[in-house]
Amino acid sequence: MKLKLEDWTSIASLGLSLMFVVLLLSLYNFLIGPQGVGPERVVDPGSLMLQSIFISAAPCVVLAGFVFGMTKTYGARIGGTVLVAGGIIMIAGMAASIPLLARIPDQYVVGVVGFVPYFFIAAGVGVTAVGGFLIAASKRRRISSNLDDLR
Repeated sequence: MKLKLEDWTSIASLGLSLMFVVLLLSLYNFLIGPQGVGPERVVDPGSLMLQSIFISAAPCVVLAGFVFGMTKTYGARIGGTVLVAGGIIMIAGMAASIPLLARIPDQYVVGVVGFVPYFFIAAGVGVTAVGGFLIAASKRRRISSNLDDLR
């Protein structure tokens, strides 16, 4: 089986989705701190969160859109399946981070820190929908552009 560019791009999107979930969960655990009173160091949680988003989450969603743009007319079964898996990982990771968010001390829930899980649950649903569309599009019958085939 030979993988195409869109399949490799969807695998990269899956990896970035997994990376974002791990980064977010570790950041939230860091903000909770060892005794639940926050980190023992001075940090700017909003900047750390934006850094995590721009390193992994935004490229994940952009790559999913790239795969969709490349294959929207004929679909991609492998790429679509991998995108569905990436979206499910993002949704599950964000759902797992919501209880951690409630345990973070209030002085560290600044800026985007409190909104990220909810926003990326929606992004995960979008990635999953794009993957599902690509799977469905790959099952459609292709219409020949050769007019001699119409006889």
